[in-house]
Amino acid sequence: MEAAAERRRQVVAHVVAATPLTTEQRSRLEAALQRRYGRVRLNVDVDPSVIGGLRVQVGSELVDGTVTARLDEARRRLAG
Repeated sequence: MEAAAERRRQVVAHVVAATPLTTEQRSRLEAALQRRYGRVRLNVDVDPSVIGGLRVQVGSELVDGTVTARLDEARRRLAG
């Protein structure tokens, strides 16, 4: 029961990267997210279509720092 309660207090961060994260990258990301959210578990997916950077979603918060998102934003600004 104690382990189940502990898991419920853990936040899941869904991460999308173009390539697998190195151990160092994963540790740095986990440390940064823990400073903001407390106990965090990373769920990392690899999607080469994002080209580079990371997309991180924790609950309803989304930070999209992927190259694809930046290119889309640049296209919108040039068209608008």
